[in-house]
Amino acid sequence: MYKNIFAIILLIYAIYGSSLLKQIAPNPQPAPPISILNIDKPSMDIIDKVQHFSKLISDPTDRAKIALFNYEFACRINSWNTTNQQVNDVYVLAGEIFFQDTLVNKYEGLGDSIIQLMTEIMTDKNHILSNKEKTELHDYFNGIAWVLIQRD
Repeated sequence: MYKNIFAIILLIYAIYGSSLLKQIAPNPQPAPPISILNIDKPSMDIIDKVQHFSKLISDPTDRAKIALFNYEFACRINSWNTTNQQVNDVYVLAGEIFFQDTLVNKYEGLGDSIIQLMTEIMTDKNHILSNKEKTELHDYFNGIAWVLIQRD
């Protein structure tokens, strides 16, 4: 009895070949890469201004963490009614809490680049941020997040 069943299975396989196996158990297709953030591509002016962050930060884990941090900062800045000094303080304190000591002296020029970008947008004179300044901060820090999550 088992010999007959085995012979029938071999005969079916001989006729239909491996195409029958493909129908029974198709090869799974690899899943598309998952994006950690869904950020629209910023303008070329913004990309040109923040592209050096992508070259500066090499570790993939650090890139993802810094992208998330800057994305969250960008999302929140428009709702704040604050001065530029308070924005700077919040960014620094939140960074210390989020990153702890993992980035200390790891990327030369990272802190200076952030300060320079903030100063270009808000100036260094203490004042309440205008809507234009908040929008620019939002756009540029979203840009930092965007360039960091792009695959090189």
